[in-house]
Amino acid sequence: MQKQSHISISIAAVILLSLTVCGSIWDLQIAKALYIGQSPSENIFGIIFSYIGIIPTFVGWSFLGASIFYLSKKQIENPRKRRWLMAFAVLLFVLSFFYFCNTIYLSNSNAFKVHFAVAYSIGITVICVAAYLGYKLSEKSDDSELLSKVLTLAAVSLLTLLIISATKELMSRPRYRFVLAMDNFDYFRNWWQSGRAIKASLGAKIVTDEFASFPSGHSAYSMFAIFIFPILADYVSAFKKFKPLLFALGFVWWALTAFSRLSIGAHYLTDVTIAGMVTILSYGIVSLVKRIYLKRKSMRFG
Repeated sequence: MQKQSHISISIAAVILLSLTVCGSIWDLQIAKALYIGQSPSENIFGIIFSYIGIIPTFVGWSFLGASIFYLSKKQIENPRKRRWLMAFAVLLFVLSFFYFCNTIYLSNSNAFKVHFAVAYSIGITVICVAAYLGYKLSEKSDDSELLSKVLTLAAVSLLTLLIISATKELMSRPRYRFVLAMDNFDYFRNWWQSGRAIKASLGAKIVTDEFASFPSGHSAYSMFAIFIFPILADYVSAFKKFKPLLFALGFVWWALTAFSRLSIGAHYLTDVTIAGMVTILSYGIVSLVKRIYLKRKSMRFG
């Protein structure tokens, strides 16, 4: 099954790389062709996925945090290590609350006037349900490696967040909708070109978020679904035979979210494909560090 997972991830990476090559040549033309609109009356699909596309990462933190909390309490004998893991679990829950609730409240605020109290009520309900499921399913799982797998996914999601946030600030690429609003395609920048000079020249006249096109946070966080959906099979043994299907479902979730971001003019094709590759790269980095650590540990005590 592990080999199948690596093959599936490799196929997903090849698809993303191929699309990135296409976008590197025809980014602007593709953006024009796929843009539908930014209002609910024009593009209800795009607006809805602006809210729910991030669920795999931000709600996943609550699920993973509750799982780590239970598994560390059950499996870790060292009190100090157990306390650190439980503190990390609480951190994931706090991050889930902060990011998910704020996304509901702030995302496309001009499209849906979501009241602060409503946004946070929905948010806290969703993340608490996710935490409950993470805790309860951990009680039923018989996978001895589950804690290691969950910690790996948590590390992948946090590394993805750091890379995406840093790159957005570094590149400051103007969004397609901003280029449309300015009615000046000279503002268009390729994914490898920084928009910081344009941003600085406009100063207070612009909204900073309009220079956060590359890479797409929504697409990176939705790509996390290819990892968190299949891990459900490690909690519920009846799902094991559906693991490839859960991976495919995760990739479809990414594709729908990525298309929604293009359709509302928030991103270009390269923004969403490279963001997806960042998530896969983060998984590769964390897995490599984990293998090196385990190898050194075995050599030390072997």
